[in-house]
Formats: sequence, structure tokens, C-alpha cells
Amino acid sequence: MVRRSGFSTSGDFLTRTPDGRDLNSIWTEFVQTLNTYNERPAAIANLFTFPTTASGDSILQAVDSDGFERQSEFGAPKALRATSGVLSMGFPLEWYDSATRYTRKFLRDAPAAQVEAQHDQQMAAANKLQWRATLNALFTRTDPSARPVNETGAVIYGLWDGAADATPPAYAGQTFSSGHQHYLTTQSVQVDGQDLADLIRHITEHGYGTATSEQVVILVHPNQGAAVRGFRIGATSPFDFIPAEGAPAFLSAENVIGSRPPALFNNLPVIGSYGKALIIEDYYVPNGYIAAVATSGPGSVRNPLAFRRHVNAESQGLRLIPGSDRYPLIDSVYELGFGIAVRHRGAAAVMQVTTNTTYTAPVI
Repeated sequence: MVRRSGFSTSGDFLTRTPDGRDLNSIWTEFVQTLNTYNERPAAIANLFTFPTTASGDSILQAVDSDGFERQSEFGAPKALRATSGVLSMGFPLEWYDSATRYTRKFLRDAPAAQVEAQHDQQMAAANKLQWRATLNALFTRTDPSARPVNETGAVIYGLWDGAADATPPAYAGQTFSSGHQHYLTTQSVQVDGQDLADLIRHITEHGYGTATSEQVVILVHPNQGAAVRGFRIGATSPFDFIPAEGAPAFLSAENVIGSRPPALFNNLPVIGSYGKALIIEDYYVPNGYIAAVATSGPGSVRNPLAFRRHVNAESQGLRLIPGSDRYPLIDSVYELGFGIAVRHRGAAAVMQVTTNTTYTAPVI
């Protein structure tokens, strides 16, 4: 598709298409479609992030401590401090902008729906930008020898990345050695059930997705979703794929023991479940990659990613700013400032479908 830019002029204004259809009805339909489209990227991004205005924070990477001891008659108890596993995590903040430009003659004659549609396109672009930033934060393994820093000098980390300093804190009696890795590969040309089980285990062994208030979600591209639908208990699969309640009707001689997964999770369509994880299929997920994420719901402090906004409330969110000619509807700028980075390094794990043993991040 060729991307066009510049000013909308009076010549761009049409009343009917060549086949006689009213342009207003087309624009109305277009806006309604975009409204539905806009909901998906934002819903997915919000599900995995925690909002903050801080440039960095000290985050406990696991919750597992021994604080109580047997009481003695004369001895004072030791003090408990929540210091084990705390890591200083930096969060970026970047600024983006886009513009809409019209001539006054165009605005005088154009129907409102036509102008509103271009506004909706800007919102769609903003949602897509935030979703791509979410994917980049999940799938990008930064170079451990040269980790990026934000404007305050705080280090921006990825998931547990196999570096010498990647040593998760102990959890539930388990200890982890240095070089712990959450950027995995299938080491085969196709994903199988054991791969998904490994992703789930890499999250739950650190204490994420284990509470009743938390849910492990696996994101797949439809190309990988087709393979996941066929998983059955066997040599390469410890679980069955169970279709969700909203799945298309099918014939089967098998019986489901237990309840089927819901059709929706936080208003996102679910295709089914695998073990304790819900499977969400989306074309936004890079083809050949899979992400497993533990979420406690939109905006939860336990979510793996931080969504940083500017500390000034007036500078948060998508803002419409008058253009240089002081006619907002003639030359308007849309501004958006945000940053997304890992907050809990063990609350997500990603996998590349490849025969290689070394993970390579996708181009998003």
C-alpha cells in the first residue's frame, strides 16, 4: 500500500462514488470498523503492563522469604527486610508525533464523518505504536554487555537473558544459577506441546501465574496457532489443547474432563487452553515467535512490563496540539509520549521457532 502525505484539498472532497454510493455512509462504516480495530492493540498492551511515571524503580523479582523463627524466652527476633531479589529497573520515555492538515475550503465542504475518519486513523496509529512497543519489550534481547540506559542513567533490562548477572532469586525452595535464560528456541522447524510447557514452566517456577488472581497467557501468530490446535497428550505434549467456548462447532468422540476455557479473557478472543495457559491468537504476534506472559489484569503491579508516562498529567496520553498556523483543525499535531520496558524479568518468556539454538529477536 502506498502511503500518501500532505494537505487534503478541495479536490479530495467527493459526495458519491462512481457507482452512486453516498460517501457519508462509507465513512461512517469506516469509522465503526476502526473503532472495533482500535480496541484490540490497546487491550493487549494494557493487559501486560503497569502504569508508572517513574524513570526507574527497585522491583522485587520474586516473593519468597523466610521471616519467622522459633521464639525463645529471652532472644529478640531478627528483622525481616524485603531486599532479596530486588533489582533497579530503568524505564524509557520517548516522544512521537503525527499530523493532519487540511485547507479551509476542504473543511468547509467535507462532511463531519470524513474528518472524523482521519482522526480515527490517528488513534489507530497510536494504538498500533503502543502494541509494537509492547512486542519489542517482550521479544527483544538486549546486548548484556551494552544494556541501554534512559535519560537518568537507569539501566533498561530485558527478561532473564542468559548473561552472567542473570541470576533469579530463589523461589519455593528452588535456586537458580547465573546465566538463566527466558529467550528460548524450539530447536525444530515446528512448535510442539513440550515447547509450550517449557514456556509455562519458565514463568511459574519464579512464582508468577500461580496465584488464583493471575493467569498465564500464550500469544501466537495464526501460523503457530494452527499447530497448537492439534496438540494432544503424547510423547511431545504433556497436555491436550482444549478449544474455548467460543470456538467453531466440531465433531469429536472425546469428552472434555473439566470446564472449557472462556471465549473471552479481558475482552480478548481466546482460541483455547493448554495446561494452565490461555491461548490468544493474533496477527500482531510475529510469525515464528511465541510469548508466554503472566498477567494479574490490566494495570496490575505484578505485570511483567512497565508503561511509563510523563509525570505531568497534562502531557500524558494522545494529545492534540494546534499547528503553527494556530488553526487546530487546519494544521494539527498529535503527540504521544510513553515508554515500555520489562519490570518483572521472570513474569514472561519468549520462544523462536527455529532449528538454531541461539535466539534472534524479530523485526517488529
